[in-house]
Amino acid sequence: MKLKFTVSVLVLIAALGSFSVKPSQAAAQTPLTLFLGYIPNVQFAPVYVALDRGYFADAGLNITLEHSYNETDGLTRIGVNQLQFGVISGEQIILARAQSAPVVYFFRWYQKFPVGIASPVSANITDPKQLAGHVVSVPAKYGASYIGFQALLNAVGLKESDLKDVQEIGFNTAPLLCAGKIDASVVYVANEPVQIEQQCFKTNVIAISDYANLVANGFVTNETTIQNHPDWVRGIASAFAKGLADTIADPDSAYTISKKYIPNLGDDPVQKQVLLNSILLWKSPTNTPGYSDPAAWKLTQDTLLAMKLIAQPLDLSKVFTNDYVPAPPAATLQATSGATLAATP
Repeated sequence: MKLKFTVSVLVLIAALGSFSVKPSQAAAQTPLTLFLGYIPNVQFAPVYVALDRGYFADAGLNITLEHSYNETDGLTRIGVNQLQFGVISGEQIILARAQSAPVVYFFRWYQKFPVGIASPVSANITDPKQLAGHVVSVPAKYGASYIGFQALLNAVGLKESDLKDVQEIGFNTAPLLCAGKIDASVVYVANEPVQIEQQCFKTNVIAISDYANLVANGFVTNETTIQNHPDWVRGIASAFAKGLADTIADPDSAYTISKKYIPNLGDDPVQKQVLLNSILLWKSPTNTPGYSDPAAWKLTQDTLLAMKLIAQPLDLSKVFTNDYVPAPPAATLQATSGATLAATP
């Protein structure tokens, strides 16, 4: 595969949208655009909460959100300083740095890699080694889903050749799995198992993070912004951390706020469960939201090396930084009452 920036997590369909704080709030504030891969969605609830409650404004920032399916474009623009901030998956930062793009990851949003393997409960596939001899689908043979799949296989000593077939199906899992045309599928664990259950049956879900917790989505900037405007970086991290803490502490209020930013989002129990599932991926096991574990970055880089997507190891100290991770707000430490990951055995 030719080395390139690849479209990654949370990518299903193309759409654009933007929202910003009210003009009256923006006086004497720095206007900045925050790039978000994917369409407006409840999985961005902490961003919407931080925006709606004025946390970005309190940091002196007038934030406009740019939603787009094209993560490659967003990361490229950040690399050349046409954009200053975005939410990007960790493996993409390593791939970009391998091409000399001066991008830097500074706040780890997803503490658990959000990809897994879903299969019908009736198939009784509960261990990755049981995938041998089965037909498994992937959205495509690139991007976060496929990289996570390869990391999982490597972690348990399997190869693609041990499977009956690996099919590229795009983001069309539910109909094919429900119809029995595939035995198992690589999915985003927050939303796709819920959607499959809604359409046909419950699934067993193997979380890749239990075997290979790669670096997933987080906040990214570039070296120029860090050098010239560290206050912007600190402000983004601080404001988002507050929005994240609020969302974890009170997902119902976060869902209500999200309705202002997501067209046609009603009181949908599926989307409410997606938010609860997402919260389980965001919560920091060490109560340090935003902190990047160096071991997770090494594992991510080792996976890319094994896949020959990069030719040699990078200096990971230039890829990510924990210098702008704020002290955890007290609300972050609160558990979400009754939050359980749907369709997980």
